[in-house]
Amino acid sequence: MENLPILYLLHISLTGLLVVIAIWSRRAIGPRIASVVVLFALVLIGYFSLLNLLGRPQPIEHASFEGSEQDATVLATSIDEGKAIYLWLRIPGINQPRYYRMNWDHEVATSLKRAIDQSLRDNTSIQLNLEYETSLENRQMPKFYNLPQPRLPMKPPPEVFEYRNPDSPI
Repeated sequence: MENLPILYLLHISLTGLLVVIAIWSRRAIGPRIASVVVLFALVLIGYFSLLNLLGRPQPIEHASFEGSEQDATVLATSIDEGKAIYLWLRIPGINQPRYYRMNWDHEVATSLKRAIDQSLRDNTSIQLNLEYETSLENRQMPKFYNLPQPRLPMKPPPEVFEYRNPDSPI
């Protein structure tokens, strides 16, 4: 993300240059060739700026979880103390896991750490409550919780054992 604003500014300036050339040139062939070259450069800069975004975490405030009534499963997490909390989530209804970044909050980090410890103890998965609305107000952050411990398998029904006395005539 460090060089993304530079690529964005370069993209905007090349777009402006292309607009100026398109307005300025009516019949001359030189400016038209220059506009094609600028367009080619614009496509390359756009491609490399999008390529730079691959693998970068998306801010969780900008993510839309509409249409998923179920909570997301936390597959992995990394806590960068004082800076950010990174989450790899499997959202219901979406096939591929997504990578998100949360702003640092001590309470959220401790609740996540507690959920991780409990999930390791109970061999369960961690869930993230997606039912919160993002806004500019200081609202409660999403909560982490563990699924209940899986139920043990049912015992098979006891076999009916019929005892027959070998000495009995019946």
